[in-house]
Amino acid sequence: MKAEFEAISPAEVIVRTGVVPTNEDWPEPKKIKQELLPVNSLPLSIVPKPYQAWIKDASNRMQCPPDFLAVASIVMTGSIIGAGCGIKPKQKDDWIVIPNLWGGVVGRPGIVLKSPAINESFKPIARLELESKEIYQEDSAKYGAEMELHKAQKDILKEDLRKTLRGKDSDKASETKNEYERMRAPVAPIWKRYHTNDATIEKIADLLSENPRGLLLERDELIGLLAQWDREGHQEDRAFYLEAWNGYGSRMIDRIGRGTTHTDNLCVSIFGGIQPSKLYIYLQQAKGLQNDGLIQRFQLLVYPDEPKVWKLVDEYPDRESKNKYYSIIKNLADMDFTQYGAETDQYTRFPYFQFSDEAQEIFYQWLTELQTEKLQADDDPVIIEHLGKYRSLLPSLALIFHLIEIAEGVVTGPVSFHATRQAAAWCDYLESHARRIYDIASNPSWEAAVKLYKRIKRKEIQNRFTVREIYRKGWHGLKDRETVQAACDELIDADILRAEITDTGWQSKGKTEYFINPRVY
Repeated sequence: MKAEFEAISPAEVIVRTGVVPTNEDWPEPKKIKQELLPVNSLPLSIVPKPYQAWIKDASNRMQCPPDFLAVASIVMTGSIIGAGCGIKPKQKDDWIVIPNLWGGVVGRPGIVLKSPAINESFKPIARLELESKEIYQEDSAKYGAEMELHKAQKDILKEDLRKTLRGKDSDKASETKNEYERMRAPVAPIWKRYHTNDATIEKIADLLSENPRGLLLERDELIGLLAQWDREGHQEDRAFYLEAWNGYGSRMIDRIGRGTTHTDNLCVSIFGGIQPSKLYIYLQQAKGLQNDGLIQRFQLLVYPDEPKVWKLVDEYPDRESKNKYYSIIKNLADMDFTQYGAETDQYTRFPYFQFSDEAQEIFYQWLTELQTEKLQADDDPVIIEHLGKYRSLLPSLALIFHLIEIAEGVVTGPVSFHATRQAAAWCDYLESHARRIYDIASNPSWEAAVKLYKRIKRKEIQNRFTVREIYRKGWHGLKDRETVQAACDELIDADILRAEITDTGWQSKGKTEYFINPRVY
């Protein structure tokens, strides 16, 4: 019998009496709760000052984390700036960063109000869209009338040309022909767009060709978008958006029936909400062979703690702070950045800002620490890859914060010391959230153990069960033998289960059944 005991997993507690253990035979079960890594809270002091009062008011009225409103507003602001200007993080190098950002908010559905917070944050861009639509409709009506006049004038010239040709007046015919050739059709109006919720990459390319600053792609559920890119036949979509993250690429799309679409600036910002359970499944793939750096591009992805105390708030919105928030976005949408300190040269396609002398020192120190310490640490490779993309994050945030102050009329010129210091604080804040997010996928057996424990607590599982009985039920997260076995091992360590192996013969491993600690109820 000694050989048989040595073949048994050390995680199993062997009960061979055949008697169901009583309460007295069981220790007190350990807590089985999925612990999240701690994250930094968002101090309003690191948020651009013109946004602080609005975020404080809106998060209080909605009783949601201020983080949701802050990251959504910053990503949206970056999308409004888009490829309109960039920043050269080094004084002499030609490296340029376009402040195009991807982000999202993680939280349980119906608990932390992800969607309402995003909708509240994006009201300025929705208002810009409405205003531009009204202008487009007015211009379209004028264009229609101008086109009718243009056609009538062409018809008159055509008739004149026929008459002169019949009259064999070559000089008059030549004059009429030249006049006809000089006629130019009215230019069709362009509907200025700022964001979209769903579009094919061909349509996105069309929109970008008419809106060279870029667009914001907003999705209520981001995982649906990411899963769509993973499907067979959508590899081109994934490649398109990977390129669009940098914000400065160009692309030529040729399609039969659609002709050729040339996009000067492939610049797309992305933002949306994610449920923790769906993010966990997706991250399992991102940590494996399918990791192509896509999820690491979501630099402003946050997973804050849920508010511990809820209170009923029924107050009037702070209209002044809300209007100031909109006026900043409106000013940036209309801004000619060269009038406020952006430089141009023959080697760079975009107007660009640079750091002030004091701000430059902050960036150099920060970049040196990133390259020599954080990226050399003994960390999960996914975390290292994520932090590696922070090289462009601090310059992007610093430029956005600086331009918000410019739009408020506070500063002009190079990117300020204050904006750069705020951006460095944001990088620390976002790093803590990235570590929490990636950590939820680091222990899949613990995740399965939590799911199994919840089923036990709800008495959906009878005492003395087998692994096979569980995975045959097809429950989410517990659909295969290996996962369920790992979950049972975790619960044994937590004194929630015990395993009994029933002898079925000398050469057989026996059948393993699991007893539930009655103290869990």
